[in-house]
Amino acid sequence: MNLLENISLAINGLFANKMRALLTMLGIIIGIGSVIAITSVGNAMTTSVNDALADFGITNISVYLSSKDGGGRGSAVTKDDLISNEMIEKYQKKYADKITAISLEASAGTGKIKNGHKTTDISMSGVNEGSALVNNVTLLKGRFISEKDEQRVKKVAVVSERLVSELFAASDNPLGKEIKVETNYGYQTYTVIGVYKEAASSMFMRQDTRTTFYIPVTTAKELAGSDDGYQSLTVMAARGIDYTQFADDTQNYFNTFYTKNKFFQCFAMSLESQISEMNTMMGTLTLAISIIAAISLLVGGIGVMNIMLVSVTERTREIGVRKALGAPDSAIRTQFIVESMIICFIGGIFGIILGGILGYVGGMLLKQTAYPTLSSIAVAVGFSMAIGIFFGYYPANKAAKLDPIEALRYE
Repeated sequence: MNLLENISLAINGLFANKMRALLTMLGIIIGIGSVIAITSVGNAMTTSVNDALADFGITNISVYLSSKDGGGRGSAVTKDDLISNEMIEKYQKKYADKITAISLEASAGTGKIKNGHKTTDISMSGVNEGSALVNNVTLLKGRFISEKDEQRVKKVAVVSERLVSELFAASDNPLGKEIKVETNYGYQTYTVIGVYKEAASSMFMRQDTRTTFYIPVTTAKELAGSDDGYQSLTVMAARGIDYTQFADDTQNYFNTFYTKNKFFQCFAMSLESQISEMNTMMGTLTLAISIIAAISLLVGGIGVMNIMLVSVTERTREIGVRKALGAPDSAIRTQFIVESMIICFIGGIFGIILGGILGYVGGMLLKQTAYPTLSSIAVAVGFSMAIGIFFGYYPANKAAKLDPIEALRYE
């Protein structure tokens, strides 16, 4: 028989024993479906994480103090250890053509704003003019903190739309209004100069119950009584440059000021490299889980081998007749291998459909579109066919080696 006749015979055999064929395919369907679903959800998770990180700006470079001795002095950073304004100014002048903005931040703790019986919790964050660009702050009204606000240590604030909706009537213009804040340092009064749009929450970035209350970084430092320096800063690099290389240049530059410092040094990392590391980690995790899920394919393959052995036993007389009529061993072997492959192929198709559905549902939970990739489908189909050949060969070879006389006598 030619290949088409073998395929037709295999399909007719499956339809003649529908329930048995379905139960045989079940292991293949579950195995392939699991792998497809996991890879789809893994890709959706990677996309979600990338999108969340990219919101901070793909061109951003984080610069922060790092312990030279692995934490020998812990977090006991002194004023002399901090990154000073003078260092930052020199850095900005040296790499002026590669820097779009620099974000400086200082925490001023938390606070409460009362409006009648309602209390709104806030997180007070001191920022500079460049923070709006670096942190992708979207202004709805007014303006952001300016350099003059920092120089004059003004008590002005940029508040969220959520805070405005809780404190003011819909018809009120919040700009220019004064807000009294209860802090750990006593009551403070700030004038609203801008309103920003709060970022939407995602699976990986849950919305804080506190809303951020932006004030000038100098005001925050004065309020907290902190030293005139920073443990970290964020640089937005200019478009089109090598961000990883610029991160290395930035690190080398700041470390020229820390050659004599026994305890601390500066470390710089680009967001691009962080995203790359995250993708590698997520890819490894997805691969590891997929391999574990693929173990079920071995169980499915053993099921296929078992049913093919049963099929050989049931069709012993048929094999004997074919061999008596002159069918070579290769024809008998091909017939059963093709039947095994057809079982695994159909099981693989159903597995891809099941995996696609499960992956899509998982993607919806992650708020990301998750579809199986062409490569994962190709691997799934190829793997299922390979299982058909591998686990179908032994029963096929057993059938091919049957003695035709003994086969004809079989009842």
